[in-house]
Amino acid sequence: MRFLLHVIFLTLPSIAQAADASKMRLASEVEIRSSLKGADNLRAAKNGYQYRPGGSVGYRISNGSICTKQMTHIDCVVVYSDGRKLEIIDSKGNREFLP
Repeated sequence: MRFLLHVIFLTLPSIAQAADASKMRLASEVEIRSSLKGADNLRAAKNGYQYRPGGSVGYRISNGSICTKQMTHIDCVVVYSDGRKLEIIDSKGNREFLP
């Protein structure tokens, strides 16, 4: 009986996390841009990325993703939303929330 209770208490948090995760969906480009500081200052370049004036880091923002280009290195993250906050997940599985 104690073992069963222990298993139930260990699985309850993961059930709650799964329920929260089910509310998440890929964020729209508009949601992403509205949450990023300075996104309205980005200017399109011929390579398909957008740059801040005088900046060397390129950004490609689309539904559900943000990619950055620094010289020859490109890194992308997946962006989810629940309608209130954004959750960013990198290629290593690290998660970060944006307000």
